[in-house]
Amino acid sequence: MILLRIAEKLLILYFGLYLLIDIMLYLGSFVIFLRRKAPKPKPDPNGQSAPFVSVIVPAYNEEVSIVPCIRMLLDLDYPNYEVIVVNDGSKDTTRDKMLEAFSWGSETEPLHPDETLQTATVESIYASVDQRLIFIDKQNGGKADAINAGILNARGKYICTIDADSILDREALTRVIEPLERDPAVFVSGGQLALSNNLVIRGNRVVSARMPRNIWVHWQILEYISTFMVARISLSRINALLIMSGAFSVFRKEDLLATGGFLTKTNRHPYITRTLGTGKHTITEDMEVVLRLWKYHRDGRRPARAVFLPGPVCWTEAPEKPSQLYKQRMRWHQGLAETLSMYRKMMFEPKYRMTGLVALPYYFFMELIAPVVKLFSVLFVTYMVAGGYLNRDWVLLMLAGTILITTIVMSTITVLIENWSNHQSATNRDALRYKNLGEWTVLLLSGILANFSYSFYRMFAQLHGLLNYFRKKQEWNKFERKGVVYEEQLP
Repeated sequence: MILLRIAEKLLILYFGLYLLIDIMLYLGSFVIFLRRKAPKPKPDPNGQSAPFVSVIVPAYNEEVSIVPCIRMLLDLDYPNYEVIVVNDGSKDTTRDKMLEAFSWGSETEPLHPDETLQTATVESIYASVDQRLIFIDKQNGGKADAINAGILNARGKYICTIDADSILDREALTRVIEPLERDPAVFVSGGQLALSNNLVIRGNRVVSARMPRNIWVHWQILEYISTFMVARISLSRINALLIMSGAFSVFRKEDLLATGGFLTKTNRHPYITRTLGTGKHTITEDMEVVLRLWKYHRDGRRPARAVFLPGPVCWTEAPEKPSQLYKQRMRWHQGLAETLSMYRKMMFEPKYRMTGLVALPYYFFMELIAPVVKLFSVLFVTYMVAGGYLNRDWVLLMLAGTILITTIVMSTITVLIENWSNHQSATNRDALRYKNLGEWTVLLLSGILANFSYSFYRMFAQLHGLLNYFRKKQEWNKFERKGVVYEEQLP
C-alpha cells in the first residue's frame, strides 16, 4: 500500500509539473502573439544587400512533388540565391523528371571537394544556364548524406534545407535570413510548418487552403499549432530550442563545415570523430545537428542563439493514413531517444546554460519518457479504481476537468493566433486552415475526441519508437505522397 501511495504522489508531481510547464509555454506564446508585429520589410530588390543563400533539396523517390517544388523555389521573392537538388539514388523517375523539366548546360565538376566531409559517390552534376539551379545525381546515402553533398557544392553564405515535398512561401526565405544577418550569435533560424494537404495551387501560388476533411489531418493541424506556434516559439524566446525542422531551416555554412555537416555513419569529420566517435547515426538529423551546434558554440564560449519565427511559412504534406502516421511518430520518437543519448553528458551541465539546464531536461522528462509515464498512469489508475483505492467519480471528475482546461487553452490560443495572423501576410492566415466558425468548431471537437483516441494511438507509436531505439533498429518508413493539386487539374 505504501508503494502505491508513493507512486500516486510521484504521478501527481509529474503531471502537475507537466501542466505547469504547458501553461508557461502557452503564456509565453500569448505575450508574443499579442504584440501583433508586422512583417519585416523586403530586402533591396537588386540584391546588393542580400546575402547569397544556397537552398538544398535532398530528394529520394520524389517523382510526385519534385518539379512543382523546384519551380516554386525558383520563384521566391529573394534576389540572391541558388537551388541545389540532390537526387539521392532515387529508384523512381525523380532524375528523369528533373532533367526533362528544366534547361541544363553541360555537366560540371564538384565545387568544393573536401576529404573531411565524405559522401556517397556523386555521379554527375548539372547546372542551369543561369547557374540558379544545380542538380546533383549521387548514389544513395540517406538524407543527411544528400544534404552534405549539397553543402560541398554550395556557393552561399547560408545553407537552407528544404524537403522535396515542401512548398515555401515566396517571402519566407527573406524573413528567416533577417535574424542571421542582424545577430552574429544566431546559428540557425527557421519558420513554421503548415500542412499542405488539399492545397490548390495556381501559378506557383496557394489559392485555396480549405480545411481538410480527414480527421487524422485535423489532429496533426492541432499538433503543429501546439508544437510550432506555442512550444517552439516560447522555447526560442528563452534560448532553449533544440529542434529546428529539417523541412525548413537556415544555417551558417561556416558552422556546418566546422562541425561536420549532417551526421551519417560514414562521416569522418574531425569534429564529429572527436565529440561523438565514429559510426554514429540518427534518423532525425535535424535535432542532432542543432544540438551539435549548441555544443560547438558553448564549448568555444561563443554567443549562440537558435531562432524560431512564426511568420515565415513552409507547407509540407502530412500522412493521411493511420498506419503512415504511426510510423512517422514512431520514427520521430526513436530519433529523439538517439539524439538525447548522444548528448546526455550535456544535461544539467551549467556551462551549456539553458541548453543543459532547461532544454535537455525538458525534452527528456516531458517528451522522451512521457509515453512511458502515461501508459503507467493509465494502468495504475485502472488498478486503483478496480481495487477501491480511488473513487471512480473523483477520477472521472479529474478527467473532465483536464479535458475542459486543455480545450479552453487550445480555443484561446487558436483565436489569438488567428487574430495575430490577420495582421500578417495572407499565407499566415491560410496556414491555420480554419476559415470560419464552423471549421474552428470542428477542429476543437476533433481535439476533444483526440483525448480518447489519437492520444493513445500516438502514445503507442512513441513506445514502439523507444523499443526500436533499444533494439537498435532503424527504419525510414517514408509514406507515399499525394502531392499538391494545381487548379487546372480540378474538374
